[in-house]
Amino acid sequence: MTLYSFSTAVRIRCAADYKSVFDGALFKVHQPHFLFLARPTELHHSRLGIVVAKKKVRRAHERNRIKRLARESFRLHQQQLELLDIVVMPKIGIEDISNAELHQQLQIAWQKLQRQVKKHRKIAVSSSQN
Repeated sequence: MTLYSFSTAVRIRCAADYKSVFDGALFKVHQPHFLFLARPTELHHSRLGIVVAKKKVRRAHERNRIKRLARESFRLHQQQLELLDIVVMPKIGIEDISNAELHQQLQIAWQKLQRQVKKHRKIAVSSSQN
C-alpha cells in the first residue's frame, strides 16, 4: 500500500533549505498562477516548501487555502516525483480563481516538472557516456 502522508519529513522547514532551493534551482515551472522552483536532493524522499507572501495574497484565509491545496496536490503526486526539494510560490491574482482551476494548474505543473527532470537526466546520461 502506498503511503500518501504529509509528515514533517517531507516539508522544507528551515531557512537554509529554502535558500538552497532559491539559489540552486535547476528546474523552474511557470504556470499562470504559480511558480515552482526545484533542485535535486540527496534525501530518500521529495520535500515541499510553500511561500505565500502577503504582498501577493492579501487575505490570510486565501493564503491558507492556497497552501492547503498545494500541500494536498503534492501529497497526491509525491510518489511520481523524483527526489527533489520543491518550493511553490503563487503569483498575483491567484485568490480570484477557483479550487478546481488551482488543482488543474498544480497537476499540470507537477507533470511539467517531471518532464524537465527526465529531460535533464537524459542529457546528463548522454553527456557522461561521451
